[in-house]
Amino acid sequence: MMPRIGEHPGLVAATTAALLAVTLLCGCPPPAAPESGSPTVASTSGGQAPSDGVHASASVQEGSYGDRENGIPIGAYFGLTGAQAVFGQDSAKAMILALEEMEAADWNGGPSIHLILQDDRCKTEDVGLILNKLINDDEVVAVVGELASSLSLVGAPICQEEGVPMLSPSSTNPEVTKKGDFIFQTCFTDQQQGYACAKFAFENLEARRAAILYPGDNDYSVGLANDFTAAFGRLGGEVVLSQGWGKDQQDFSVELDRAKQQEPDVLFVPCYYDDSGQLASQARKRGLDIPIVGGDGWDSPDVDAIGKEATNNCFFANHYSKADESPIVQSFVKSYEKRWGEAPSAMAATAYDGVRILVQAIRSVSDPRDRLAVRDALAATSGFEGVTGTITIDEDRNATKSAVILELRDGEQTFVDTVQPDVP
Repeated sequence: MMPRIGEHPGLVAATTAALLAVTLLCGCPPPAAPESGSPTVASTSGGQAPSDGVHASASVQEGSYGDRENGIPIGAYFGLTGAQAVFGQDSAKAMILALEEMEAADWNGGPSIHLILQDDRCKTEDVGLILNKLINDDEVVAVVGELASSLSLVGAPICQEEGVPMLSPSSTNPEVTKKGDFIFQTCFTDQQQGYACAKFAFENLEARRAAILYPGDNDYSVGLANDFTAAFGRLGGEVVLSQGWGKDQQDFSVELDRAKQQEPDVLFVPCYYDDSGQLASQARKRGLDIPIVGGDGWDSPDVDAIGKEATNNCFFANHYSKADESPIVQSFVKSYEKRWGEAPSAMAATAYDGVRILVQAIRSVSDPRDRLAVRDALAATSGFEGVTGTITIDEDRNATKSAVILELRDGEQTFVDTVQPDVP
């Protein structure tokens, strides 16, 4: 039996000077060995660089988890620090929980797993060095990551060229899997998500005129804006404004005033949580009291912490609802809360499903170190019962699945509707 996954001795040492430099830049010194049985987390008041999120309390560190001696090595690259570190932290915690549970239950039999978790700081320039280390130095069988489409689009060609399966649990841009036949997504795509948001706005909110505001430098946001535009038009609606904003922009007054002049019925804002709360607050101050709809990038308590009451009458598409009463969802929610002391986000749920799908593939082949065999097993995934729904990988290596719509009301997420994935 392997040791408890939370008990790792420190960071995985980089084997080249360049990689050592990246580690130093990350500000992530090797953690002290935890006491037996304790979670491998660091208080944000300690040596680990804190998450940039408002609600951050304890953070997972990059390093090795699991059976370092005999486990099948898999890699993961997330932003554990940086602009969207909440997503990386939630996903890493869910993966650790999933691996602990699978090892304790000897799930599907087969070899133990050695997870090598790396922090890309939410920066595209870190991805190449990290993947070079994971693939060539650590000789991982497969990689889980990234979460953000912009970073996955950097990592996917590298993994494809090296013949290493890459599974993104939450990158929704369909361009990711177009990089090659070793690249997989286990979440819904932007086309499915854009349709879900458009259908909800058109049918549930009875909106006919939509204005779209989004960060113009972000692949996820641009793709989702385009997919919403196409779907809303097919349904009979009109997009009266589609306006991008600049990198690191904090003042959205110009874009909001342009939107207000067009008299829209709904505002669609496909961005990440670090912008959505601020934009909602500024919109309300400028008299835009119409419903605001976003994508799965909104899923964080930070939205309400930043936007406060301005986020009332806001909705967003997501991968699951923790209020779902199905046994698999409630079991996951309770286990995650017990392990980490907080409720799991959708990013946690997608990462939990993603790593379980990968381990299932690894344990189903005769040689678990055969990357091609693992790739073939991933491609054959069908009817996997996950926390985020029943997952089948299609011929484009994307998952076809439903989306849920959640409402933000007085700081709480409330389930509104489920939209099926049949894109017109």
